[in-house]
Order: sequence, then C-alpha cells, then structure tokens
Amino acid sequence: MAVSGTRITRMESDSWQLVRKSDGTLARIGVTLGDAAGIGPEVLIQALLHTQLHRRVELLVFVASELAPWLHAACQRFGLPLAARRGLPGLTLVSVGPGGDSGNAVPEPGISTLTSRQQAFCALEAMAQAAVRREIDAMVTGPVPKGIFDHLQPRPPGQTEYLARTLGAPRFAMMLAGPRLRVVPVTTHVALRDVPQLLTTQGIVNCGLAAADALQRWMDISEPRLAVCGLNPHAGEGGRLGDEEERIIVPAVQELRALGLEVEGPVVSDTVFHFAVTGRYDVVLCMYHDQALGPLKTVHFHDACNLTCGLPVPRISPDHGTAYDIAGKGIADAASMIQALLRAEAIAVPREVPAR
Repeated sequence: MAVSGTRITRMESDSWQLVRKSDGTLARIGVTLGDAAGIGPEVLIQALLHTQLHRRVELLVFVASELAPWLHAACQRFGLPLAARRGLPGLTLVSVGPGGDSGNAVPEPGISTLTSRQQAFCALEAMAQAAVRREIDAMVTGPVPKGIFDHLQPRPPGQTEYLARTLGAPRFAMMLAGPRLRVVPVTTHVALRDVPQLLTTQGIVNCGLAAADALQRWMDISEPRLAVCGLNPHAGEGGRLGDEEERIIVPAVQELRALGLEVEGPVVSDTVFHFAVTGRYDVVLCMYHDQALGPLKTVHFHDACNLTCGLPVPRISPDHGTAYDIAGKGIADAASMIQALLRAEAIAVPREVPAR
C-alpha cells in the first residue's frame, strides 16, 4: 500500500475532545475500505493520519477476515495503533467473513477481482447489520464498483440503495455536500433520455423531505431553504420548452411548502447554483445526475462528500470512485475521505427534529 507523504498532515494535540453521546458513551463510527484493489485503503490511512479521528471516537474498520492481517500491518507501518479495548477511543479492526478466496487474499493494486469485490461486499454487509442493530452511530463507506452487488436479486444500483433497503428507510436521497454547495439528484444513474419518464412529483417530495431532515438533524440547519431545479432550459419557459415543470415539479414544490418547508422552484438551472453558492439556498434539488454533479464538482472537486439522507444511521462516503488507474501509486488525494470522516464525526450525534 503506497501513501504519499506529501499529502499527509498530522494533527498533534496533547488532549483530544472526545465525541460523546447523551448517555456519556463515545460516539462509534464504522468504516469500510471499499474495494481493496482501489484507492480506498490508502485514502483512509491518509485521512486518519490527517484527522486523528480515532483519538476522539471509537472507530471500527469492518474488513474481510483474510484482509485483516494485511490492514493491521499497514496500520502499524503508518503509526496507527489499534485500540486496547472496546469502549475507549481508538481504531479497532472488526474482522468479518469469509469474504473470498483466502489463498489470494490481498489484491494487487489496480486489479479488481471477484475476490476483492466479495471482500468489499462482506465488509459493507457487516457494517450495515451493525447499523441495523444500532451498534454504530455513523457509517463511512469506501469506494466500490457496482459489481459487488452482482450476486443480489434484485440487484441494487449502488451502496446508497443497498443501505437504504437494508436499514428500511421509507425515503432516501443522495446528497453531495461541500463547504459552499449541496446538491441532491432526484434521479441518479439513469440514461438522460429516461429522466422525463422517471421524474414524479412524489419522488421530488421524498428527496426534499429526506434532504431537509438531513440538514436539520445532521447539519444543525433548523429551517433549511430548498431550491428545486427545473428540468428544461429556462424551466420550461411557460410550457414552450416542455411541460414537466407545470405537470410534475410545481405540484411537488407546493406539497413541500404545505409540509412547512421553505422551498423555491422550479428555478432555472443556469442561475440557481450561483445563488446557492452565495448563500441563498441550503440545498439544490436537481432533476438528473449531471445537473447536480457538474456544478458540485466545479466548486468542490476535492472537498465534497456524499451523504445518504433519510437513513436512521447516517452514511457518508467520499465523492469519488475506486480510481484503479492510480491505486498503489501514492498519488491519490485523500481530501474527500478527510471530509467524509470529519462529517461523520460532526453528525454522529444527531439533533431531534419534528417528524413530517
């Protein structure tokens, strides 16, 4: 495992501010590596060296049993001591499995295999079940390929949908969040030609409610301000450029307002992100993937993270993929994983909000 020393800044302190829950116990955060053939392991180690999060919470790294010795050795090599016992701040490896063929346990960087994907799913499944049992207060997931779910029927599109289904979330949404801009795509990984048929009023309402709940419980924004994008240029221009705004989006905005939320829309998408970045909105609901991700990554290419809104236990991940092409080369940028860990720390103890 290669880690670029030039990208690591150690946070040193003689006393650490422990993150405690209302009952006095330490917050407990679960983490997965993702596919160990990708950059997940190296960006996690970089992020821990930078944030020293394991000194303030119980940090549980869920890892396939045959990978645990390899990860243990890596932690020792980079000066990340494991916790003496549970209940205290520290880093604990939670060995789960079996995850794959133990005869070829440690994948070669950059080469994803059936074994490495099985290992990734095994760790994710174990962490999800710990969340179901409320044994952890937040989850941070490493990057994986969609292929880790190929053995499931029906096959979830990704970790977001898998966790929502496993944790029984009645509604959920994917929020990409940076320091200045937050976006929620209503439709995610679908062909652009299919978006108009997949958009529904209820789908927009569900995303709006999940996003508002996350802003209130996890980000301490008591009265979130939502903007809802139009789908078409100029938000349809009164029906001349499409009727989805009047037929689908306007009723969703009206329903969200009736539920007590501060919502504007449909707002034209060529100006809404400027107003969001300059502070007018707390989140922008977007109708399709690139409408959300294009502006987000223009502003926060390195320092955004991905939150799954609507879960009973918050889940955060870096907003990048496995990056097999640079895995093991020591050049992976850990900024997004750093943001994911710090965000998990900040929201591991959520505030209570009224139900809608």
